Amino acid sequence: MTNVEFHLQLNHNETWSMSRLHFHDHFELLLPLTSPGNIFVNDQVYPLRRGTLYLIGENTLHRTIATGFHARYVLHISRKALAQLSTPQTDFTKVAQDSFRRVSLNVEQMTEIIELFQAVERNKNDGSFGSDIHQTIALLNLLIRVAPTLNAATAGEPIRNKDFLRVVPILDYIRDNLTEPLTLDQIAARFFISKHYLCRIFKSATGFSVMEYIIYSRVLKARQLLQEGVSVQQAGELAGFSDNSHFIRTFGHLTGLTPGRYAKEYQSSDQILLKENLRR
Repeated sequence: MTNVEFHLQLNHNETWSMSRLHFHDHFELLLPLTSPGNIFVNDQVYPLRRGTLYLIGENTLHRTIATGFHARYVLHISRKALAQLSTPQTDFTKVAQDSFRRVSLNVEQMTEIIELFQAVERNKNDGSFGSDIHQTIALLNLLIRVAPTLNAATAGEPIRNKDFLRVVPILDYIRDNLTEPLTLDQIAARFFISKHYLCRIFKSATGFSVMEYIIYSRVLKARQLLQEGVSVQQAGELAGFSDNSHFIRTFGHLTGLTPGRYAKEYQSSDQILLKENLRR
């Protein structure tokens, strides 16, 4: 159970607004220590509040925005690591079935979970004798505490403000038509509104632009296709990129890897995960 892949941070910011949409191959366990704010996940907006524990799945498009000073614990952990730490009786991968879950904590639960995060942070693997084992034990204690709670949780009700209700059909339309040549003019005409109004209500409701959402959604879809073994060119086309070189450049800019390299690394990681599961 050593060499477990995860990363924990305690972040503090005077103001916090994720500069752009975000997705990754790891699961994210998020515990805000301050309020208020919002989190955009899966075409919905939810409140970001102290006293709520959030689980964000791998390959899940999201963005957090907080008002004023913001502090939070953020744990990123891979599916491979969850499998490494699991046993037939205690399977941590079950908590990772949904792309988003959140659960409200009472004061006692919040204090307990903060202390468990602190224990993981305190027992950092500094290379000294036994430090890796101490850190893994601290991580296990945290997962054992939060997994049953998150297993019973759901995404809950999103925020339903006026602007977001106007944007929901637009988000649905974009998601259902990613392979089409989507433009601001075309989308505005589809909903019988001006391009200026489209951009204004979309930004107000989500915190990002229409084209930003389209590009990130296409790259995310391409990643999922590459994970399924689809070729680079096909993945780009099926995700809505009309030009393969543009797809490769955009994919590399947003993920840090070329599509070919990403597919190769994912398949290699998937084989390791399969071997871990077979050992159990």
